[in-house]
Amino acid sequence: MSHEPVDDPASGVVIRQATAQDAAALVTLRALMFEAMGTRTEQLEHDAWREAALAWFTRRIGTAGVRVVVAQIDGAVASGVVGEVTSLIPGPGTPNGSVGLISNVATLPRYRGYGLAGLVTDDLLRWFSSSTDVTRVDLFATPGGTRIYEPRGFVRRSFPGMCLAVAREPRDAQRST
Repeated sequence: MSHEPVDDPASGVVIRQATAQDAAALVTLRALMFEAMGTRTEQLEHDAWREAALAWFTRRIGTAGVRVVVAQIDGAVASGVVGEVTSLIPGPGTPNGSVGLISNVATLPRYRGYGLAGLVTDDLLRWFSSSTDVTRVDLFATPGGTRIYEPRGFVRRSFPGMCLAVAREPRDAQRST
């Protein structure tokens, strides 16, 4: 695949809700997102996570509380974003406990720099505000991604995100115990 930028993709861009038929393209975009986040190549090459992600997209696209938006150029998915409504314990900033989560924002290399990630994000933000009851939208951004979100009102949080990887035995080992 060529990585040469297209002349003007904006003229032929279609922003639409994804369908299950877009699942494979969304897995490709997900791999690009992880690459931008510094995930090691050997981790990206494992089929297990790709198969599980494909199944997730196929099963969850179009379900309640999930919106997946893509930018399509010449019939092919060029960029995408996932939005989910999550339920938390109510608090001062989330009085009903309903929070939106944005993830899987990525654009194919040849289409970067044309605002596609912003277009799909804007569609998703309209959905959160008009079709859900969320009172806050969260996301995790790479340093390069902040230029997309800050103009839309996203601010850095006072407390940095943290995570813990929980070690799991392979399913076959769990069954034999």
